[in-house]
Amino acid sequence: MSAISLINSGVAWFVAAAVLAFLFSFQKALSGWIAGIGGAVGSLYTAAAGFTVLTGAVGVSGALSLVSYDVQISPLNAIWLITLGLCGLFVSLYNIDWHRHAQVKCNGLQINMLMAAAVCAVIASNLGMFVVMAEVMALCAVFLTSNSKEGKLWFALGRLGTLLLAIACWLLWQRYGTLDLRLLDMRMQQLPLGSDIWLLGVIGFGLLAGIIPLHGWVPQAHANASAPAAALFSTVVMKIGLLGMLTLSLLGGNAPLWWGIALLVLGMITAFVGGLYALMEHNIQRLLAYHTLENIGIILLGLGAGVTGIALEQPALIALGLVGGLYHLLNHSLFKSVLFLGAGSVWFRTGHRDIEKLGGIGKKMPVISIAMLVG
Repeated sequence: MSAISLINSGVAWFVAAAVLAFLFSFQKALSGWIAGIGGAVGSLYTAAAGFTVLTGAVGVSGALSLVSYDVQISPLNAIWLITLGLCGLFVSLYNIDWHRHAQVKCNGLQINMLMAAAVCAVIASNLGMFVVMAEVMALCAVFLTSNSKEGKLWFALGRLGTLLLAIACWLLWQRYGTLDLRLLDMRMQQLPLGSDIWLLGVIGFGLLAGIIPLHGWVPQAHANASAPAAALFSTVVMKIGLLGMLTLSLLGGNAPLWWGIALLVLGMITAFVGGLYALMEHNIQRLLAYHTLENIGIILLGLGAGVTGIALEQPALIALGLVGGLYHLLNHSLFKSVLFLGAGSVWFRTGHRDIEKLGGIGKKMPVISIAMLVG
């Protein structure tokens, strides 16, 4: 199968699983099985599409058959597809067992629609559609938070980010007459992207990525969400924000030096402050959320180094920065999935998220403890 066929199949499985899980939500266990199996198959198709493009080292373009939606898959966003697919696979399979817990609610609709929207955002050939799909993904994530107060905070911050991105898209249309990413890239080689639009985009996508100081929603949303949802926030939602920041920075291939330096500074601040707060936290999911901020900062350091290398015309710096950032993007998503799902299993067994109340958990749950230690 071609990468486009694989993506079509993956998105179809996500959407079908979401709809069927919702229709059978009166029977929680069955809904969990539908959501989990459908999501796992969709995730496998997504990862396979990414591997197909990455191993071929040639981008492909086409359309989704479900809707009139032009897509393109480059070796760069293929890495995001692999990341989303592998993390989605873990979360979907775990979610089957999660539905056995008496205190949890059915989440198959939100989780599978979140995954479908995230995949559509990654493969969008049009920046406007990227923003729309990222918005759908973020709204699904908001409904996965179990605390209405924190959900409202995330909703408000998310809509601010979307407003800024909408303004950026409008300015792009005014200046370049298109939002098609390939056309924008060609036209920006003659008329470089303005820093005003870049700043709007970085702030808008930065709110989604949770970079400090735009991170207000991150610890609260993770702490008050189920383990599968929290895992997706860290491994899928926030990574789409990083993709948006990188996409804007690479358009035209003529980024000014201060863009790269700004990304490096934001990365350093996010990594340092996130790690510092993680050391002081006792709620295991909030601790992991701050740890995610630390790693988002590390990834941003790599991406910022790559953008700086473009400005300085230093191929070695470009390669080292982007390879390091993208490697850690995949690495962090995989181990953070394990950690959040492991934390969920601990809560499943003990009813606690306070680390100080979990003494001796290694003897009670040796397999989970080893998995989290490896993560």
